[in-house]
Amino acid sequence: MATFSPRLIQPRVPPVGKDGRTPAQDKMLAGRPDYNVFKTLAHDPELFERWNGLGLYLLNGSTLPPRDREIVILRMGWLCQAPYEWSQHARIAKASVNMTDAELHAIAAGAASSNLSDFERTLIRMTDELRYDTEISDATWAALRTRYSVEQAIDAIYTAGQYQLVSMALNSLGVQLDPELQERMPPDLKPPQPAAAPELPRLAKPRIKPLTLEAMTAEQRQLVAPQLRDGKVPNLYATLVVHTRFYEPRLRFGSYIQRDSRLPPQTRELLILRTAWLARSEYEWAHHVVLARAAGLGDAEIASVALGPRAGNWSDEQRALLQAADELRREAFMSEAAWKTLTQHYDTAKMLEIIYTVGGYAMTAMAINSLGIQLEDGYPRVRNFGK
Repeated sequence: MATFSPRLIQPRVPPVGKDGRTPAQDKMLAGRPDYNVFKTLAHDPELFERWNGLGLYLLNGSTLPPRDREIVILRMGWLCQAPYEWSQHARIAKASVNMTDAELHAIAAGAASSNLSDFERTLIRMTDELRYDTEISDATWAALRTRYSVEQAIDAIYTAGQYQLVSMALNSLGVQLDPELQERMPPDLKPPQPAAAPELPRLAKPRIKPLTLEAMTAEQRQLVAPQLRDGKVPNLYATLVVHTRFYEPRLRFGSYIQRDSRLPPQTRELLILRTAWLARSEYEWAHHVVLARAAGLGDAEIASVALGPRAGNWSDEQRALLQAADELRREAFMSEAAWKTLTQHYDTAKMLEIIYTVGGYAMTAMAINSLGIQLEDGYPRVRNFGK
C-alpha cells in the first residue's frame, strides 16, 4: 500500500528574516501577519505578486459561501497531508464560520461522515475526484449544479486546485507551524492514499460551452483580446471568460508561469508537459507540445516526457525535473533526492517557481478536464491519451 513520505520537521527554505530584506520583500511583507508561509514565499516577491490576486480572490472574494470554501480547502489539505494548510484553515474555519471540532474531524473522515450535510458530502466527493482523477464525475457535477451557478462551479474547482498547489509548496519548502497554530490533523484517522493515475474517461463534449466572440459582452471581448489568434479565441479562454470577475486574476498568474517566470523555457515546458500527461489533460498537453517545440525540445524528447523520468536520454537535471513533477502529483511533496539535485541548478526563487509551475498547471488541468474544454483543430492529438 502506497504511503506518504514523512513531512519535514524543519524548513528546507528558511523564512526571510527581518534583517537584510530587499525593498521588494519589505513591500510584500508590509502589513501581513508574521506567518512563516509569507516569510518563506518572500524569497520570490515577483511570483507572489503575480499569484496573490488569484489567492486573494479564492480566499476572500469568490462566489462560494465561506463554509463551503473552507470544507474544500480543508479536505484538500487532508488529502495532501499538509499540516500547515490544515492548521491555518482549521483556525480560519472555527473563527469565520463557527466550525466545530466534530465537523473538522468529519471533513477528514470523508463523504461517509454523518456530521456533514448532503451537499457538503458532495463537496468532499468533488475535492476527492479532483485530487485523484483530476476531473469531476458526471454524478458529482450534477449534484453541484443543483445548487451552484456556473461561476460557483468554476470557483469550487479552482479553490481545490489552488490549495493543492499551496499544499505542494508548504510541504516541499518545509514551512513549519507558527506558534499560535494549535489545530492538528486528526491523528486517529487512517491517512489517505497518494494520488495515482486518473481513471475517469475524459469528456467528449463541453459541460460549459465556450463563448463565441459574437456572444461575448464588450467587457468579455476586451478580456480575451490578448488571446485572439486569427480572429479566434482558444477554448480555454473562451470558456473561463464566462466568469469575468475571476478571469483576470487567474490570467495574471497563468501568464507568469507560462512565459514570464525566471525558469528557462525548456525547464518550464518539461514541467508543464509532464504535469499535463499525469493529469491526462490532452488539451494542456497538445498546446504545450507546440510551445515545447518552440523552446527547442525535439519530438523524441517530448515523447519521452510521457514515459517519465526513467525513460529517455535525460540529464540528471532533466530527470530530477520530471521526478519532481511526478512526486508533486503523487503526494504533494518533492523528495530530498529531487530537491538536492535541482538545487545544484536552480536558486531558491526558481525552486519556488518549479513547484508553482507544476501546481498551477495541475490546477488548470482540473478545470480543463472538469469543464470539458475540447481541443481545437490543428493541434497534435494522442491516441488513447494517458493509457
